[in-house]
Amino acid sequence: MSSYYELMWRNDELTSYTTDKLNFIYNAIDHPLSVRYRQLYPNRLDWQKAVNRHNAAIQKVKDLLIERKDSHNIREAWLKLHPNAQTKANNGFTVEQLANKFPYMAKQLGAFMEIENIEIKYFDEEFKPRYDLDDFSDIFSANYPASGFTQSGITQEALLKLYPNVSAKNLDQILKMADCEFEQENGTEVIPYWYAVNAKRMLVDGDSFAATFDD
Repeated sequence: MSSYYELMWRNDELTSYTTDKLNFIYNAIDHPLSVRYRQLYPNRLDWQKAVNRHNAAIQKVKDLLIERKDSHNIREAWLKLHPNAQTKANNGFTVEQLANKFPYMAKQLGAFMEIENIEIKYFDEEFKPRYDLDDFSDIFSANYPASGFTQSGITQEALLKLYPNVSAKNLDQILKMADCEFEQENGTEVIPYWYAVNAKRMLVDGDSFAATFDD
């Protein structure tokens, strides 16, 4: 999940995205435009234009994925690691469903999943990855933001709690090297997600500085 820092992208940059990020985007938008947005448009014509743009975006991402030779690599790699996995279960959640369930973290789901190493539970019949809802307990409404996750970032205490083998000294050193500036959210100092994800990739996953912060 290292390339998914948030559920945001630029349409004019889609062709430059990795296949796994395109898969993530496709799973997030592959649904009809919600009727709750209808009130944002002054008339039926403008609403229909918005629907058409949404459908065109879905088709564009789908077409790009079809062109990619590695479009099924993630699923194939996952199945090799989980040869006995159930593929017909029906209790998993797609990224889009999770974004709707946790609207206050929708734009940062990718960062959360990377930081907590959320694993795919199974792939459904449409080859969409599905996840276990319990793995997202830290952002349940009853736990958020006391768990340390906020809309802007994660507290240093929460990040170190997730990875007790990482020292505060080493984390501080990496953040200083990356010129990280902490942000304030409701009086709490947090590490912006982009820096937190890359620091985790270095200190936990063993990636180099050049492969993370200079990527």
